[in-house]
Amino acid sequence: MIATETFKPLVLAQAKARKIEPKLIVVKHPVGGLNAEELRERIETATQGLLEATRK
Repeated sequence: MIATETFKPLVLAQAKARKIEPKLIVVKHPVGGLNAEELRERIETATQGLLEATRK
C-alpha cells in the first residue's frame, strides 16, 4: 500500500484492528495539487520503496 505520511497512523491502526501487517510505502503529503517536480519526487520515493519491497 502507498500512503502519505499524514495517513500512516490511520493505516497502521486499521491494520492492527484487523490483525495484519501492512506492506506500506510512505511518501510526503500531499499527493494532489503538486507541480511536476513535486510529483516526480513522490513517484521516485514510491518506486524506490516498491523496488526494495520486491527484493526481500
